[in-house]
Amino acid sequence: MDWIGLNADVERILTKHYTPGRNGSIKAVTIHHMGGNLSIDGCYSTWQTREASAHYAVQADGTIGQLVNDWDTAWACANAWANSNTISIEHANNQFGPWTVNDTVLDQGAHLVAAICRKYGLGRPEWLVNVFPHSHWSATDCPGELQRSQNAEYMARAQAWYDEMGGGAAPSPAPSPAPSVGIPDLRYRVRTANGVLPEMVDHTDTGGSGDDYAGDGSPILYLAIDMPGWYQVRTQRQGWLPRVNKYDINDLEDGCAGDGSPITAVRCYYETQDPDATGWLGIEYSVANVGEGFLADMIDLDDTSGCGDDYAGNGGMVSAFRARLVRL
Repeated sequence: MDWIGLNADVERILTKHYTPGRNGSIKAVTIHHMGGNLSIDGCYSTWQTREASAHYAVQADGTIGQLVNDWDTAWACANAWANSNTISIEHANNQFGPWTVNDTVLDQGAHLVAAICRKYGLGRPEWLVNVFPHSHWSATDCPGELQRSQNAEYMARAQAWYDEMGGGAAPSPAPSPAPSVGIPDLRYRVRTANGVLPEMVDHTDTGGSGDDYAGDGSPILYLAIDMPGWYQVRTQRQGWLPRVNKYDINDLEDGCAGDGSPITAVRCYYETQDPDATGWLGIEYSVANVGEGFLADMIDLDDTSGCGDDYAGNGGMVSAFRARLVRL
């Protein structure tokens, strides 16, 4: 589990029984129990036929799975406000009462609560302040003993993990070692209704147009970026699509991000390959909507304008994209 980036051990993203996007923002965490010793795959299978879901599931061996993306709305709390404004975590537990969880699940769940509070600036985990039981939102006994006999230990560990992680917002990256080589070039391409446009190298159009961005004024339908790490787009048709780590603008299934409808937001994360040689690197990127100027730059998942978004875009149709690598 990547506690800083909140990248789960396993991704089993549901294709139904959740709502794309949020009619709110992340303000708290909601704790659930599975009502049995289910696995991540077991939760996924259950939610294929049951109109319910949660963002994360912690199975008995401590493995953490993500089933609904943080920025989407899980159908978890039987309460519209809680679904729209909290992140829900399921915990594997005993199949019959008392509904206790084992120590591994308790510790991993508490660590995940701390990481979520840190990532989204919710503050130190506090019961009924930024961490709630499912039963707070609707008539249920969920999350079992996590709200009774095991609650004090669960919250103590969540607070201890939060303190160990430094609390507050994510810290700045460690100071870069003195670089011995230059910053690598970044290559990317886009496809619009007019076809595939020339490859960009940083802010230089290899087609000779003189533009410092990829785009032709019409909505961008597909984006491909050549870099270690991943990138992701939100589209008018489907919302956020799965992450992509390949670079082939002609492979519309696996080589680029998009579904043929206008892209409305972009999210990127660069994984530095050799920090001893290059220093720590991030991808600096920005988008412009049809007929408008560029929005604020993003560096990886951080908005330089301070608005708190982890993506570039404001919901309009993106018609231009530019990017390059920078030292952090």
